[in-house]
Amino acid sequence: MSQLPSSDSKAALTATAIRFLSFRSRFKAEVINHLAKKAKELGLADPLTLINQIIASLERAGFIDDAKNLAGYIRYRLETKMKGPYWIKSSLLRLGLAKSDIERSLAENAGRELQKNIIRLFIEKKVGGKDVDMKTKARLYRALISRGFSVSLVAEAFDER
Repeated sequence: MSQLPSSDSKAALTATAIRFLSFRSRFKAEVINHLAKKAKELGLADPLTLINQIIASLERAGFIDDAKNLAGYIRYRLETKMKGPYWIKSSLLRLGLAKSDIERSLAENAGRELQKNIIRLFIEKKVGGKDVDMKTKARLYRALISRGFSVSLVAEAFDER
């Protein structure tokens, strides 16, 4: 492939980024990975500076805001999908976010009481108001732990029930 002139390649990558962001809000790392793939397709030799310029302009324009996206992602996964902090953390690490940012945002947006409320809601959704036998309780424990909640929180929620 022949290499595009720098202004054309910047325009092409910017259009790609905006199109990618038009579907849903994305994390900075996702956009960088997407643009790197596109730059490789276009045959750009050293696209890093170009990608950093595009990312910086998108951040200034408010199209990329990792802090806001992180808070929304955590709240959605926790409250709607009933996923725990361990599950959320691993999925965010796979998306390429910094571990320190993830842990800070989890501490702010997924407090202990909120997690216990989610666990209680999950249990009620599965068993209703009925008493649970040991087999059902064990199944719920495993389900909640596999969803990323800590063993101690699951035990507390069951004890309070």
